[in-house]
Amino acid sequence: MKIITFSFLVISAYQFSSVDGTYYKEKFDSFIKTSAFSYYEKKIRPIADQSQALDVQIAYSAVSINGLDAAGGVLDIVGILTATWQNDLLIFNTSTDWNGLEGLLFPQDKFWRPTLVLDNSATSLTEVGDSSYRIRIDANGKHEWVIGLVASSACSVDVTNFPFDSHSCELIFTPWGTTSSEVTLSPNITTVDRTHYSENVEWTFVSSSITSSIENNASYLTITIDLKRNPGYFFVNLIMPITVVALLNILVFLLPSECGERVGYAVTIFLTFAVYLDIITATLPKSTDSTAKLSNYLISMVILGALTSLMIIVSLNVYHRDEEAPIPPWLVKLSTCLHCKCGKGETKLASVAPSRASSPNPKLKNMISPRAINIGIGSRRNSFEVELQKLDGGKRQVPLAYHDKTPMMNYANESVYGDDEEEEIDVDWHYVSTSLDYLFCFITFWVTLGLTCFFIVPLALV
Repeated sequence: MKIITFSFLVISAYQFSSVDGTYYKEKFDSFIKTSAFSYYEKKIRPIADQSQALDVQIAYSAVSINGLDAAGGVLDIVGILTATWQNDLLIFNTSTDWNGLEGLLFPQDKFWRPTLVLDNSATSLTEVGDSSYRIRIDANGKHEWVIGLVASSACSVDVTNFPFDSHSCELIFTPWGTTSSEVTLSPNITTVDRTHYSENVEWTFVSSSITSSIENNASYLTITIDLKRNPGYFFVNLIMPITVVALLNILVFLLPSECGERVGYAVTIFLTFAVYLDIITATLPKSTDSTAKLSNYLISMVILGALTSLMIIVSLNVYHRDEEAPIPPWLVKLSTCLHCKCGKGETKLASVAPSRASSPNPKLKNMISPRAINIGIGSRRNSFEVELQKLDGGKRQVPLAYHDKTPMMNYANESVYGDDEEEEIDVDWHYVSTSLDYLFCFITFWVTLGLTCFFIVPLALV
């Protein structure tokens, strides 16, 4: 009995559905033949007064940003474009038999639609959309055309602050082949909808705007998208290594001249800067309109690396000079000053200072500090120093042993009974080479610090 009842219900449902489907099919065919669809012509602009311009409202929804090629100046973006307009030539009424039906979907090729073209396309000027998209038509004549769009638009980039740069890219649409007196484009909303937007790992979507304009008797709709680069990747993999290499460039002067790797070390640093410059050049656009500060910094460091190699060669050349070769007086004076001994003692141009006896000096030329006093006897190679600290009231007398004499030094009246000749400073080519290393290290340090503060520090403040 249950099997018979179930079979009866299945047969009844099939018959009713067949009758209902056939009924609505015949009714729809009759509706298409008798309503405004029967005489509609898609080649005519859908407006009652043909002397007026048809306004097409545009809304744009961003889905994702595939990338911004700074070197090529191309923005790849995926979005949804929605165009709506009023069709005065296709208004129909729906009766109660249609169960409140208010809209119909038809293939887009069956009706008039604006020929939208991405005017600043980086690939080709072709009409957006294809035959797979449909147009929704309601009973009041409102048409809605929703299409997916993968756009590649030309974008002018400014890489001055790379990798902390921000860019403003545009998508410019125009109704191709029509004038502003025939079709105009206007924004349905003034900003880009980001309801379905997926964030990009390299670029941050900052803001957007949608505006319309008329130029050269043509209507344009401009979608502006502001993007900011996420600098984390480039900071860790580019800026930090470059800064470390810049510091290593200074340390080359700390290597001893006997080490045969000074020139090789300097050349390696120079080539490292050149490699990083090549990496950045491949990332940035080949244009002179805007040059990245980081690129200028690397160019400066490449030049400094070459100069460092030259300074090392000069220093080694001086170090390995013949000891019998005369040293220019100006170079002797420069070397002693760089060792903070300018004007202190007698300069002796010899590779080894001769030993000599010392005699007591009857007077102390300089004031003696009550807290720390250095007493030297003999030449630089034959001397000893006694340091006295925290003297009690300046009255204490300290014996100074010298041969068989014990002269007394009174700190109150600053009188000294003894004799000490001025210290001799032996200057040879090794001494000059060391002095030049001091000078070159000082110059390289301050030039590196200045270039870093001028180019790199402002980037972090953007």
